[in-house]
Amino acid sequence: MPLQPDESTPLRAEEPDQRDRQLREYLLAPIDLHHAYLPLLACCFVTGIIDAGAYNAWGTFMGMQTGNTIFLALGAAGLPENAAHLKWLRSLLSISTFMLGSLISAAVTRPYGNTRRLSLSINFFVQGVSILAAAILITTDAIPQNDADSDKVLIGIPFLAWQFGAQVAASRALGYGEIPTTVLTSVYNDLASDPRLWTWRNPKRNRRAAAVVMVLVGGICGGWLSRLDDGFGIVLWIGGAIKVLLSLAWLGYDEAIE
Repeated sequence: MPLQPDESTPLRAEEPDQRDRQLREYLLAPIDLHHAYLPLLACCFVTGIIDAGAYNAWGTFMGMQTGNTIFLALGAAGLPENAAHLKWLRSLLSISTFMLGSLISAAVTRPYGNTRRLSLSINFFVQGVSILAAAILITTDAIPQNDADSDKVLIGIPFLAWQFGAQVAASRALGYGEIPTTVLTSVYNDLASDPRLWTWRNPKRNRRAAAVVMVLVGGICGGWLSRLDDGFGIVLWIGGAIKVLLSLAWLGYDEAIE
């Protein structure tokens, strides 16, 4: 008796293709931006904890580039006289790699949709890996964490500064200008000059205030951890872990409704 063709075979063959298509559509879908500010507030904490640790250890900011600009300007005048060795160069390196991170992040993610689940997840995962790479270098003593005069510090700065540039580029793409994640000067101004400051329901005011609190809390944590012998390394492990967790969180966000 001749064998009859298995009519279910084409269906079974199509099932993996359908699952792959569904997964691809899910990953490439833009997220609902309604609660996208929550990861950005976590980024404010990361900025606070890392910048506090970095300034204490290396005398340079990784995310807050206004301070580095002033350090660079003072360096042109040879001030302050007791400044760490090549502090102006550290500030210049931090500013340059920060801008490079913004440039790369925007240029790479914008053509593919910078609010898509996969784009955000990869972006924050790379940021987290960059911080963790610096943490490994410090933990293994490849870069000193308590020697502000060592030229090896110049190796660690790009790992941290560039990812903050990518972080800010992502926050801009998400449309939450009231949470710049690395600077508070404009936030303080916008809070104080808000005509609806004392209105009960004011989401932007609430997000600005939350950003200030998160940077402050992160800075306090970074300061206390820096009192430990391996404090800066611990700070970076925490910051990198938060970024990796955020990269996973983006994958769970709801899809934007057209």
